[in-house]
Amino acid sequence: MKRFGFPMVLIIILLPWLAAAQEAIVQEAWLIHMESAGGWVAVDKGFYGKVKVKEVQGGPGISPIQKVGAAVRAGYIAFGNDYPENIIRAREKEGIDLVAVSVDFQTSAMRIISWTPIKSAKDIKGDFGIWMGYDAKAKCAVGKGWEKQFTIQNQGGDIKPWLMGTWSLASAMTYNELITAQRETKKMGKTFYTTDYKDLGIDWMDNVLFTTEEIIKKYPEVVQAIVTGRYKGFLWAFENPKETFEILKKINEGLDFAHEMDAVAPMKALMITADTKKYGLGYINPKKWENVAKDMFKAGLLEKMPDVKRVYTEKFPSGVMPK
Repeated sequence: MKRFGFPMVLIIILLPWLAAAQEAIVQEAWLIHMESAGGWVAVDKGFYGKVKVKEVQGGPGISPIQKVGAAVRAGYIAFGNDYPENIIRAREKEGIDLVAVSVDFQTSAMRIISWTPIKSAKDIKGDFGIWMGYDAKAKCAVGKGWEKQFTIQNQGGDIKPWLMGTWSLASAMTYNELITAQRETKKMGKTFYTTDYKDLGIDWMDNVLFTTEEIIKKYPEVVQAIVTGRYKGFLWAFENPKETFEILKKINEGLDFAHEMDAVAPMKALMITADTKKYGLGYINPKKWENVAKDMFKAGLLEKMPDVKRVYTEKFPSGVMPK
């Protein structure tokens, strides 16, 4: 049976996709914390407008890229949050048509914590705790032959091996593990050192919101709603941190209040910059994308220099202006 020239079976197949046209999934990179507050607040406060959004927690071993790819193939409008180097790598090595639509953190929050000072990349030696899949910065800082200097250890969810002295180096986000390191080493009466990757010549950004070329083409209005809503959520979180904690605690009752409050100032430093005051939160900086691609190619992490302009789009500014 046909109606208006379309096979009935085709209409039935298309129904799930059409039903989901104003619904979207946002796959966060990690478990719920202040770092992803924008999305959770946006859902709670209705900042996504008419788009019904389901926020999904991530965690160690969960790839937002693979989750988003699977969701889009299943007919959903999906977004994810991951590092720029992982998005570039997925496009170049796996052929996944990912596109970044905004950037949460204008500079990288990742630091190296060590028991001895790191004056140059030559000092990055020994066992180095890094989350699996997030080792590109360290490899690029040292360059080709990095494996002769340090051995990657799967850091997982904590820095205990580093605190115990098992590892000489570990990774720390300014809004999370660095806070833990400061508290624990104070109790221990020990001194540790912190190194910013920018001081090693690696000037990247973190936590990139992405989707696929297909979603951008078919649902630009939904993409804009997600971008704008997310940064309205972050701005509200900065202005109302205690209330934000209560929203996050609805999902994870185990969150530590003091820890999450300590994360607010470092996050503001990453998100509220001269650029975002001028262009809005979530600003896409083409120069930073060039930095990531060039550093990866130079270190041998990419076989060829990618067409970086295809990796991001500047078509969806949030319009959310921080004070």
